[in-house]
Amino acid sequence: MLSSKFNYKIILAWLLGVVLLLGMPSPALAFKVPIHEAITREVFADFQVMAGGESFKFTDDAIDKIVKANKDSDDISKQFNTEIHFDGEDFPGGSERVMDLKEKVITKVTVEPVYPTSARNNLGTALHTVQDFYAHSNWVELGNSSINTNIGRQIFSGADKDTPTCPNDPGTLGGEGLKQLTSGYFILSDNFACGVPPEKCRHGVPIICPSGINKDDETRSGFSTARTLAVDTTEDFLNQIFEDSRMKDNVEAIKHLMRIRS
Repeated sequence: MLSSKFNYKIILAWLLGVVLLLGMPSPALAFKVPIHEAITREVFADFQVMAGGESFKFTDDAIDKIVKANKDSDDISKQFNTEIHFDGEDFPGGSERVMDLKEKVITKVTVEPVYPTSARNNLGTALHTVQDFYAHSNWVELGNSSINTNIGRQIFSGADKDTPTCPNDPGTLGGEGLKQLTSGYFILSDNFACGVPPEKCRHGVPIICPSGINKDDETRSGFSTARTLAVDTTEDFLNQIFEDSRMKDNVEAIKHLMRIRS
């Protein structure tokens, strides 16, 4: 017999699919897909690396593949992976994921045999998680105007599971939710899409359960700041990769990742 939690996930996935087919705003657990794409293309358009007295930029084809991997991270099949989206206060899982993917990107273009296509896929999905941190957490509401420099560099955590972060309304931060790092929960098996642990925050899903603390689109409070920080951290994450000792001044590795064939 299927578990109750699994049944709820099937039902919610079906509802998400219906919403998408009807052309309604995407209920994905992330910045809306066009926003992820816009952030990524904005950064990559100007990003360049100096090595061996030359300047290198990602090719258009490489950027397209990285953008696709970013967008694919919002597939319905991945909506329930909290570490992909920094949902449900899964800061340890999300931060470890980003670090692991960064290591894979570097290893796959610096160690023979190289796997540059896979490295670009890893980079794209890592950037999705990097960008979602600001859309899904309360980093902005905590008064931060600069990026979280821990992202990509170390594993970090937020409020513990027993700390009230939305004590009065799951759609409104309060108490420790205005002092400690937290993020919204998306689904619990016993309360369907709107359910959250006691005194915790809700992510929010359009139509199904619209109230929540996400900053996924222009209609949400704090969106503009979250988007700006996502742009800045996307660039910072790229710098982390290319400033790694295995990548710095390694022209061949740089060309592999950027898909430069000359």
